[in-house]
Amino acid sequence: MLGFARVGLSPVRSPILQSIRTFIPYRKGAIPTVYAPLPAKRNGELPIPYLHKKMYETLDPSGQRRELINKANPECLRAGDVIKVTYVDRTSVLGQIIAIRRSNTDSNILIRNKITRLGCEVRIPIFNPRIKNIEVVQRPKRYLARSKHYYIRNTRLDVGDLEATLRKK
Repeated sequence: MLGFARVGLSPVRSPILQSIRTFIPYRKGAIPTVYAPLPAKRNGELPIPYLHKKMYETLDPSGQRRELINKANPECLRAGDVIKVTYVDRTSVLGQIIAIRRSNTDSNILIRNKITRLGCEVRIPIFNPRIKNIEVVQRPKRYLARSKHYYIRNTRLDVGDLEATLRKK
């Protein structure tokens, strides 16, 4: 009987097991809530779409950024476009879109540029409140195959120094 027979104790009367079984954590008062409770009525809407809708109202009230990544929109961003992202503190990032990850509020863009012949990539969240503006600087004459252009890294298709080429134009 798992060693209890040798000692002469039954498993129920073991002092160690009795102390474990009767352990009740000491607690005073009500348990504090970690998250704010959801509103009682959502008009029959499921909780996750309701939360996404509320997040869109705060992050993108005009709907402009959602239209940037909406595939149904003919003016949406695509891999191969050159974009300029301007932040609230007036810094800007220029690069060619390599990939677009479309999800609810976690959508982001991966852009690539070459600075002093060294390729650098930046992943930019679309719904970042610090972003002031996202503008398309240049669209290609012909888009390359596939929706994600990871394969252009360090090949003849790789981007050049975009700022220098735009200055020349």
